[in-house]
Amino acid sequence: MIKKLRLAVIPSDPLDAYKDAGYASWLEGYYNPLHCFNDVYLLSPLEKKERRELGMKVIPTQPRELKRRIRELGIHLVRGYGGYWACDMACNHRVDGVPVIVSVHDTNPKLLYNSVKRADVVFCTSNAVKRLVLTKFKHPEKAWILPNRIDLGIMRPYPKDALVDLDSKYPLKYKILHVGRKSVQKNLDTVIRAVKYLQPEYGLLAIGKGETEGYVQLAKREGVIDRCYFIQNIENRELARYYSFSDCMCTPSRWEGFGIVFIEALACEAIVITSDIAPMNEFIGHVENGLLVEDYENPKALANMIKLACEDKELRNSIKRKTRKSVERFEKNKIDELEASYYERILEMKGKGYFTIPLWKRETLLAENSVSEARAKFMRISRRLVPNSVKDKIRPFLKSEL
Repeated sequence: MIKKLRLAVIPSDPLDAYKDAGYASWLEGYYNPLHCFNDVYLLSPLEKKERRELGMKVIPTQPRELKRRIRELGIHLVRGYGGYWACDMACNHRVDGVPVIVSVHDTNPKLLYNSVKRADVVFCTSNAVKRLVLTKFKHPEKAWILPNRIDLGIMRPYPKDALVDLDSKYPLKYKILHVGRKSVQKNLDTVIRAVKYLQPEYGLLAIGKGETEGYVQLAKREGVIDRCYFIQNIENRELARYYSFSDCMCTPSRWEGFGIVFIEALACEAIVITSDIAPMNEFIGHVENGLLVEDYENPKALANMIKLACEDKELRNSIKRKTRKSVERFEKNKIDELEASYYERILEMKGKGYFTIPLWKRETLLAENSVSEARAKFMRISRRLVPNSVKDKIRPFLKSEL
């Protein structure tokens, strides 16, 4: 157990956003696994008022204020969540001798900023994420896998008699469940098109926040609007009932960093259909504990897999016997223990002076940062002032486009 230590966390979203999504019950343990820190401070420019909440002291903090906060509060470790703005804040405003950990959760290159190069340790949710991280972070020995976690007490299969209300609300023989934000990443458009190739007794329940109008119009054009239900959001606990209620959970994502919804669905013994890409195929084996689709942009191929998942009883039974067991390694306590062990390891390294930057290197880094910031400012001004005809002529000689 780590004693008398203070952790600073910089989440990528406001605390209220996580609470609105139904995650309030486990946020305290998420930011302080196994209560291994005495004090956790949430330092973020997205917060509006100072308060104590969910076992943390929340202090609105602008990036320029971070160094002062770290020194004043006696912070021992800084953790930035996400490889984009929180990574920038944590890495660009670091204090010598205070390790900076960045956790990266997505394989989208646009969400991995160059500042990750200055992190001391990077937590990656999957091997797919780690491969992306190592394109910028040149220390594979300090890129550690830390998967997402689930509460198997919440994510569990429900018996049919506990789902009678859902049967009344969604009178369908075969229920296809899509879970995820209403975004290009989650490939809901292909699932809607797939419904057209299935019999009328098939219907779609699409759960997730986001703009639905475009998907509603698509369902109308495909002639399946009467078989599609668009649900903005439900409590995390309630989601387990929908996983149990569905005949298959089909979210053929175009990319993922980890894909917590697949782990949740498997824990509820749902038949999961998703894309045959990393990281999903790192923990889902085709016709073992789920079904993988190579041609996941093809609605006919997706429809065929949905039909197989819903109607092949022998296959369903075979898969269901393995689903929950296959995700036991992601159980909350196990991942909490892993994360706490990582913190202990980092603190041991800190005790040996591993994160203290020598004076000569510190000055070099400052110079590099100054040059980088000056160049970025020059490029921003150039984009506005230089005519396009001139840009075309000099572009081949520049590393970055004007």
